Amino acid sequence: MSFGKISLVACAALTAVAPAAAQEPTGDAPPAIPVPVNGAERYAPADFSRFAPRTALDMVDKIPGFLIVTGTNGGDRGLGAATENVLINGERIANKATDARTALARITAAEVAYIDIVDGAGLNVPGLTGRVANVVLVAGAGSGGFTTTIRWQPEWRPRLDKNWLNGEISTTGKIGGTNVTLSLKNEASRQGHWGPERVHDAAGVLLFTRDEFGAYDGDRPRLSAALARTTTNGNKWNFNLGGQLQLLGERVDSVSEQPANGIVREMFAFKEDEYNFDVGGDYELGLGKGRLKLIGLYRFEHSPFVDSFIVDRTIGGRTGERFKQTADESESILRGEYSWRTGGGTDWQVALEGAYNQLDVDSEFAVLQPDGSFLPVPFGGERTKVEEKRGEASLTWGRSLASNLTAQVNLGAEFSELTSSGPGGLTRRFVRPKGKVALAWKVGGQTTINWFLQRRVDQLDFFDFASSVDVANGQGNGGNGLLVPPILNRTELEVVQDMGGWGNASIAFAYAYAQDLVDQVPLSPTTEGRGNLPPAHLYRISSKATLLLDRLGWKGARINSDVTWRRNRVRDPLTNQWRDQSGGQDYVVDLSLRHDVPGTNLAWGAGYFDEQYSPNLRLGAIEREYTEGPFVTAFVEHKNVAGFTVKLSYRNLANMKDGFDRTVFVDRRDGPVAFSEQRLRRFGRFFQLTVTGTL
Repeated sequence: MSFGKISLVACAALTAVAPAAAQEPTGDAPPAIPVPVNGAERYAPADFSRFAPRTALDMVDKIPGFLIVTGTNGGDRGLGAATENVLINGERIANKATDARTALARITAAEVAYIDIVDGAGLNVPGLTGRVANVVLVAGAGSGGFTTTIRWQPEWRPRLDKNWLNGEISTTGKIGGTNVTLSLKNEASRQGHWGPERVHDAAGVLLFTRDEFGAYDGDRPRLSAALARTTTNGNKWNFNLGGQLQLLGERVDSVSEQPANGIVREMFAFKEDEYNFDVGGDYELGLGKGRLKLIGLYRFEHSPFVDSFIVDRTIGGRTGERFKQTADESESILRGEYSWRTGGGTDWQVALEGAYNQLDVDSEFAVLQPDGSFLPVPFGGERTKVEEKRGEASLTWGRSLASNLTAQVNLGAEFSELTSSGPGGLTRRFVRPKGKVALAWKVGGQTTINWFLQRRVDQLDFFDFASSVDVANGQGNGGNGLLVPPILNRTELEVVQDMGGWGNASIAFAYAYAQDLVDQVPLSPTTEGRGNLPPAHLYRISSKATLLLDRLGWKGARINSDVTWRRNRVRDPLTNQWRDQSGGQDYVVDLSLRHDVPGTNLAWGAGYFDEQYSPNLRLGAIEREYTEGPFVTAFVEHKNVAGFTVKLSYRNLANMKDGFDRTVFVDRRDGPVAFSEQRLRRFGRFFQLTVTGTL
């Protein structure tokens, strides 16, 4: 059958999602998730049959014009309002350690009753705007015993260790009425590249060429457990526990012949052995005319790492530097949400949240001695401790203003106390208002306009308060105790066009007036570090589309596109001139073709990806990281190999290369040039195998 949807006609007033989702369904009917007044796009399991999906993620990924948004509001700033555009049974995923893609990958396709694509402004879930996928599970999902989901994704790259350990195995089921999910996941990587780096003097004359090889390995095994239960009186609780190791290693070796030093061998090495864990849960109950939900979360991370840079010269001997750092990070969150609906069809929610974040850093900078030992050298940033105590309150109002227009208003404020004991450390207190106004307007049967206006407070990187040394490039950052969180005052207008049997397309225009963005700033006449910039202007145009080619006679074929253009203009703290934001994304183009061959279990396709970032500007250097050429892939897939879906991809067909250019100045970058480097490393074509299935 053709890939289509059932258009739902609004037949009920807008109702609160949380109370309905909290009731455990009976019989064979799916949970009664309310439909927004302006309707929804409903996708049944039969709509995905041609793809033979194994998981809910496989299904959501095939919805025309829809892309899953992952991440948290303001860069891990507490829990706050929802930001991921996926709900499960009408509820957000209130677990920072599990994003939407991970959660969906642990739900088998057989457990999905249907998927509604709804307008976020029409839901009683603060923070959601635009198209949102509500994945509704069949009644009693998991009651038939435990189901195991497997994903294995090995990769073989030239000149590098084979990556056999990337994948996940999870099992879900019920024990005595309690839903249980156990998962073991390893995000393993074996990456690298090789090629020349050319060094020129101030006049552009070639001094010498380095032949370089870099390898970057990582294993991130994570074991997690989740328990969930809905009681007979409608109360609901969830409990999550997880622990992870992050074992990371990098090494870059280079050899060159330099006029004054003869043969020179350089070696940069990085190693980190981190462990982290998190524990959290929530409890929801009926209270008065509404529902009360209490959420708690604690996370801890212990991250010791060491960087070293050793240089061996035929003439001049051996020198080296080492930078070690041990960081302990923790976050504690308590949040309460009370939601209710009035008789007039208005949804309300009151939320209170308290959070305590902490970072404790011990650092050491040392210089290599003739006997091979490292001698610590004072650098002014050996110990830094950062603490933030934060409380916030918000009130959310939502209702239908007309038969085709819904609105949501969220007003809030936060109080924070920020203390740092590192360089320039002090204690400061802030009160910041924030909020969001969102509208969803169903212009016609196939056109929707989404708009929002938001004031958002982002999270600081606490490591910016601490001093650090980059031993590979001979530069560093001083700690800055005067940092304040960035604030984004932004608006976005999105037009979504449902093209029926042709697919779906959208275009969005966004602008933000940004205050206190973080970038490199002068800390003294001779030092630099991370600091806040004057107000800036951020612009974005983005488009997402799926074109279904069945009507052109190419049955089972589709083209997906995701294109974004950005223009982020900031005031340079050195020259006071307008320029692009350091390291900001200029554009991204992501195109893919997929053809599911009718009447077979075969599919094939290709992908094209290209992006560009603006240069990273330090006060004494300009660094441009880029790729030369697009990343092109091709794949073939069989949907039933002993009950598994097997996909083989041939990647980097256009031989993309990694580039890095650096211009270093004698003093500041408004003065004379000292030297420049141009690096271009290739990583070749390689194979990736993806095996997914359920047991």
